[in-house]
Amino acid sequence: MRPLRVFLCHASQDKPAVRKLHRYLKQRGVQPWLDELDLLPGENWEVEIPKALFSSDVILVCLSKNSVNKEGFVQKEITFALDKALEKPEGTIFIVPVKLEDCEVPRRLKQYQWVDVFRQDGYKRLMLGLQKRASGLGADVSPVILDETRRTTSPKTPKPEIKKAEEQIVPLPVKKEIKEEPKKEIPAPALEEKEPEVKFTQQKPFTKLLDPSSLSPKGTSKLKSDKQIIARQRKAEPDFVLEFSRRLMGAGWILLLVILVGGFSLNYYFNNPLVPENTPSPTQTVTPKTPTFTSVPFTETPVPTNSAIPTPTLGIGSTMTGEHGETLVYVPAGKFRMGSDNGEDDEKPVHTVYLDAFWIDQTEVTNKQYQACVDAGTCEPPSFFNSSTHQNYYGNSEFDNYPVLYVNWDKANRYCEVWAGGDLPTEAQWEKAARGTDERTYPWGENINCNKSNYNIKCIGDISPVGNYESGKSLYGVFDMAGNVWEWVNDYYENDYYVMLDDNVSNPKGPSGSDINVLRGGSWYSTENDSRSADRDGDTFQNAGPHIGFRCARSP
Repeated sequence: MRPLRVFLCHASQDKPAVRKLHRYLKQRGVQPWLDELDLLPGENWEVEIPKALFSSDVILVCLSKNSVNKEGFVQKEITFALDKALEKPEGTIFIVPVKLEDCEVPRRLKQYQWVDVFRQDGYKRLMLGLQKRASGLGADVSPVILDETRRTTSPKTPKPEIKKAEEQIVPLPVKKEIKEEPKKEIPAPALEEKEPEVKFTQQKPFTKLLDPSSLSPKGTSKLKSDKQIIARQRKAEPDFVLEFSRRLMGAGWILLLVILVGGFSLNYYFNNPLVPENTPSPTQTVTPKTPTFTSVPFTETPVPTNSAIPTPTLGIGSTMTGEHGETLVYVPAGKFRMGSDNGEDDEKPVHTVYLDAFWIDQTEVTNKQYQACVDAGTCEPPSFFNSSTHQNYYGNSEFDNYPVLYVNWDKANRYCEVWAGGDLPTEAQWEKAARGTDERTYPWGENINCNKSNYNIKCIGDISPVGNYESGKSLYGVFDMAGNVWEWVNDYYENDYYVMLDDNVSNPKGPSGSDINVLRGGSWYSTENDSRSADRDGDTFQNAGPHIGFRCARSP
């Protein structure tokens, strides 16, 4: 199954608008042909362009005030398209005039219904026409992705159904264990439970002894009263033991040793009872039996230490493992310069932004990671399980380490908030994690090539596993922030948002509301311009395309 092939016929003055149309089509499973991307250096464009026109399923003629009357090769392309349209069955959608702005449609194209993409529903109507054409070509052509229902409520405001789902998800096993662990009660030693039975007086020094004869079969111990213990001491203990005990008692810090000595003495005299009539003479040597520790049912209480646990120092290069095994990298607090004076209008003006420290996923969220969330009942599956070039892309272990696709903004946001315990990164967080504080053009610095990024359809021509470009990491160690897949961020998109910002803004959250959310980073088919760290793009929040993924962030 192949994607629908579309040729973009346009004048050179309309390149910026046509590039955005090209991105829009690619994100919806269409294969548009654009000369600056699909013509290789050295190829003869007068040969290659007609070949591309001939192999296309649909020709979009892009019109503007500058191009409708422009002489040159664009008129040849239109002529070729009209000649080829005569070969198509009646009713076939083959030529579509696309008005990029309010302008007059050339007379020879007026027989075809045009579409105004500069109007609110223009892109949606265009996709309906392309979908009809794809359906007419049969099962060999994959369907295009249509925009879903427009947003009726702000995604930043939790919806009732999401709240209900969150209530069901709160008692997840991992989170429950973390919450209840501090409440576990550790039983006190048996010695401490019985200790209140012993009476203490200031006049009588005492020694706590355990009576071996009172041991139960299960090894439990019973303490006799202090009077019995003192009486036994006076009757049975030799003077040297009493004297030794008194001296030990004088040193209060060694109470534990007193208990051991008393226990050993009791064990000795129970095994070698003394009879007054046969008290040995001073010259006679008494050899006591070797005491055993098992005769004294004593459990030593560990003495806690007051040594402080050092707090780790976080900085560039610090990493953390999330509760689901994902790796996050640390981005320190501080200022950086956001935007570009050499980029598109929506990247201007350059302004200073202060951000608190945060963590961000080292790679894009993979099929395997997202499937774990789906299997747990927290996330919804992607809209499609295929990619542009692979059947059974999602759910196939061969692609476990590839970025998940066909996840719209709502699904990506739910994964980050409910499953990963964070958020989609803000646009400012994403850009700082990508370019650092020294205004790099790309995550690694300057000059892009196929060894550092999967960014041009001519490099690989397909999606690649995450973390595949070691030399393309950012200053903080983040992978794939140029190319592979576009990435959703938290902010709404407004073309003039930077103009409304003050310099030295702190932790910006984006404009207040829109039907479009920001996309960053480019994908495997993007130009080097779209792969820059400052480049901004956007799409409707319900779109789920074959070239869009995401990653998560969280605060410390």
